[in-house]
Amino acid sequence: MSLNTRWQEFRKNAWDQRPARERRILAAGTAVLAPAVFYFLLWQPAHDGIARLEKTLPQMRMQAALMKREAAELDTLRQRAQPAMLSPAAMKAAIENSATAFQLRNSIESLENIEPNGVRITFSSVPYAKWSDWMRSLQQGQHIRVDTLSVVALQSEGMVKIDATLVNGVNK
Repeated sequence: MSLNTRWQEFRKNAWDQRPARERRILAAGTAVLAPAVFYFLLWQPAHDGIARLEKTLPQMRMQAALMKREAAELDTLRQRAQPAMLSPAAMKAAIENSATAFQLRNSIESLENIEPNGVRITFSSVPYAKWSDWMRSLQQGQHIRVDTLSVVALQSEGMVKIDATLVNGVNK
């Protein structure tokens, strides 16, 4: 049954059989209520939604720009060459060479290999600022970083006792 025939049936059964006065009242009620229904169900929600979007759009644009920058940074980090993982013996040699360059080699109390990619180092007395600079240099140049660290302040100003585990490569 098509829409047109349904409308014709409705008009015959429901509308044409009503008295003229009732039809006028229904038509007037529809004319009064239709704008109110249109306003409250369609226009007002759309108007409120537009206002809400106008407030949140700048913030969403900033978030999108930040996400694009972070995605670009992630792509560059993924393409960057990963540092080679040093064996404990090679790592020990790199640490000794670097400590010699920073004039810390004589301060090393013990230096022992830890498998798979670590070295345990102990200083009985070392200037903390010098040790910190040395660690920064090792991390930037050799990709050797501190995994565990114990620092004890000594009586002499700026001097510390250090027991650390240094690692290279990915986390264990």
